[in-house]
Amino acid sequence: MTAESHCAENEIDQLLKEIRLELARARTKFPGDNVTMLALMEEVGELAKATFEEPRADVRKEAIQVAVMAIRVVLDGDSTIKEWRIQKGLDPLS
Repeated sequence: MTAESHCAENEIDQLLKEIRLELARARTKFPGDNVTMLALMEEVGELAKATFEEPRADVRKEAIQVAVMAIRVVLDGDSTIKEWRIQKGLDPLS
């Protein structure tokens, strides 16, 4: 393994650690599966705004929150669209 690839792996490990911590915090603060898709879209908007107006550290923070909400859509689902998915013949998100 080259020093460059080792450095990249360390960066990825650190980012994944931050995502896991934020996921735990978010699930504690906002438990359940209510409006996760809407929250994901809100976070994407905040990331876009930060990308154009804020320092890199803030962009990273917003990107982590987007990742967390995407993970929550997969793991927790979204009860607000459960009936719609059923009507469409789709399986539940969680």
